[in-house]
Amino acid sequence: MLSSQEKGKILFKDQDGVFKELASCELKEENADYGIDAMRYAIQGITEGEMSITLDISKEEIIKILKRYGLKRISRKRFKKLLMGYCIQKNDAEIIAEQFYNEKIPYTQLAVQQVIKTIIEAEVDEE
Repeated sequence: MLSSQEKGKILFKDQDGVFKELASCELKEENADYGIDAMRYAIQGITEGEMSITLDISKEEIIKILKRYGLKRISRKRFKKLLMGYCIQKNDAEIIAEQFYNEKIPYTQLAVQQVIKTIIEAEVDEE
């Protein structure tokens, strides 16, 4: 847990094991997820400048980030169930899942959303 003085700061551990401030950032929300805000700020610095950084993120934080953006892998069964929840027939969901498998595309919630979006756009184009 970060103290009130550490919130909004990106710290790094030097070779002696001492934490030093690399940069500070302004947090937009009081209940913000500090890890994600710090990563966003660091990535912005890397893409806009000559800064490079290594982040040590726990497995729990990585899972939390992947879930937030719909990138956490789900099982094939769950993938098909989510597709069928959008009124896609079971056989069609199996065909879509098989195609994902053949193309080595991971099953994610974001992928389900993209499939549904593609189907909706195709139906609108037909009308």
